[in-house]
Amino acid sequence: MANIEVAYLSATEQLRLFAARELSPVDVLEAQITQAEIAEPVINAFSETLYDDARKAAVVAEQRYRDGRARRLEGLTLGVKETMAVRGTTTTHGSLVHRDDPPATRSHPWVERLLRAGAIVHARTTSPEFACAWITTSRLNGVTRNPWDSTLTCGASSGGSGAALAAGTTTLATGTDIGGSIRYPAAQCGVVGYMPPHGRNPEVTPDNLDPYEHVGPLARTVADCALMQNVGAGPHPQDAATLRQRVRIPASPAGIEGWRIAWTTDCGNGVVDPAVAAGLRTALGQLEAAGASIEEVDLGWGEEVTEAARAYLDHLFGRGFARVWEEHPELVCDYTAWYAERAGTCGQERFLWTYEVAADMYRTLGPLLARYHALVCPAFVTQEIRADAMPWETIEVAGRTFDCDYQPSLLHAFNMIARLPIIAMPCGLGANGLPIAVQIVTRTYDDARAFRIAAAMEQQRPWFDSAARRPRSDGLRHAG
Repeated sequence: MANIEVAYLSATEQLRLFAARELSPVDVLEAQITQAEIAEPVINAFSETLYDDARKAAVVAEQRYRDGRARRLEGLTLGVKETMAVRGTTTTHGSLVHRDDPPATRSHPWVERLLRAGAIVHARTTSPEFACAWITTSRLNGVTRNPWDSTLTCGASSGGSGAALAAGTTTLATGTDIGGSIRYPAAQCGVVGYMPPHGRNPEVTPDNLDPYEHVGPLARTVADCALMQNVGAGPHPQDAATLRQRVRIPASPAGIEGWRIAWTTDCGNGVVDPAVAAGLRTALGQLEAAGASIEEVDLGWGEEVTEAARAYLDHLFGRGFARVWEEHPELVCDYTAWYAERAGTCGQERFLWTYEVAADMYRTLGPLLARYHALVCPAFVTQEIRADAMPWETIEVAGRTFDCDYQPSLLHAFNMIARLPIIAMPCGLGANGLPIAVQIVTRTYDDARAFRIAAAMEQQRPWFDSAARRPRSDGLRHAG
């Protein structure tokens, strides 16, 4: 098997081959390191590599398979977002401010669970500074680019995770999502990202106390995301917000014959790019082929959705950003200072209004998800946003002007209603050569339903299973 094929093997297939002694974790790690040597100079998805330690861990994993002591994720490579602590490494938060901080003495609780199950951290993946921007770029790490088109963003804030998976330089990756930060990189890079209900996976304090905040998996297949989710979910003694109930995603979900699926292109955004609309039609065709019926719905949401999410998150982050800006004005990114300045505009009345908007939204969405098995919608109004686009810049989509901040997103609406399981996943390649993706939104706390629909779609169109359905191996599909 060629190195590139080994690098792109799914986690579930790797585990099968490892157990059969037909492949070693050492082989996969070396194949992905080789792939990174090709792709990283272009996409820049890794903020730090830990190859020496990973090589030692891969040898140990190989021995555990020989001894019959393999754990659930034994030998699988894992890219960990640089905002999440890994014991013995520095948690930089994508910022020069934290570049020289001492190494962490303990891993993030969700990462710790993955490591205890045998995953091997071989790299830290990039994030914008303090995970606050819609593009993955920072003064510390530079620009992270989309492997499908290096002129475009890979999404954010878990952008390095999405880009590394698409480039074949890791098997699994972690993400956090407070406004779309798992789902946007998944959609942009053509991988699978899962935002579980708030509290399903453990988070660090005080982030765990905010209902918009979620921790979850990114991978190349639905089954791989389910594998990570089953390992990482459940109550944690350090996180009071974690749910007591454990939910297990079936390894082989049943079909969706006879299910009713609602769809829309409008979550308050009004219009989408024709390529995005075409991608949604592709996804709906796959759902129909799987036996579901589809029906267009009108959520009745408007621009207040974006305004409320922006105001809420400005209020939440604002003082923290301002404090760092005041203490280290020479070190922070321009966009961090810009967000800090804007955050001062959200007062008490406006903050209360954000909750009122979310309540109004669920008055529509709650009954809809009681009638339908899911809502399917795009993730962004356009895929074609530059890799270094700043939030104050604008773009034109379908005759309308959007900023490059919250306005193009169909993601943050569902952080406002934080108990919904949501999967972002690819459904094909568009005419522009970019992956096309959708969000699958299901009723509160029904994680298994979201995975069941995603698995049915994936069966209609497998992904990353051939060279035609992944970026060119040099990571330069469209770069000049």
